[in-house]
Amino acid sequence: MTPRESCLAAESGLLRVQRLLLDPRPETLEQCLQILSQVIELLENLAAGTSTDWDPAVHVAFDRIRKSARGLQLQIEHGSNLVRGWMQLRFGEGYTRRGMPEFTDRESARVLEA
Repeated sequence: MTPRESCLAAESGLLRVQRLLLDPRPETLEQCLQILSQVIELLENLAAGTSTDWDPAVHVAFDRIRKSARGLQLQIEHGSNLVRGWMQLRFGEGYTRRGMPEFTDRESARVLEA
């Protein structure tokens, strides 16, 4: 696979994960983990090679991959904060001194930490 093809595959994988996370079910999350593992492998293989023979399109693709990964990070953080908020509404007693949610039940706190 050429560096350009690897970049296109990585971009495609990141976009697919972003779409899949719009419906975050357990099986969807497993699929996202598999896709992200493939993207990581593609990028690690690119990093292990030499960049001297890359055409300018590959460098441009890296910028798009970086932006896409940043968007995915924000999407994941938003979902995580949403779930944390739901947990606090259901099981919350207030906040700790460090500003973290405090729960009425130790089991619910473990669910949140996992």
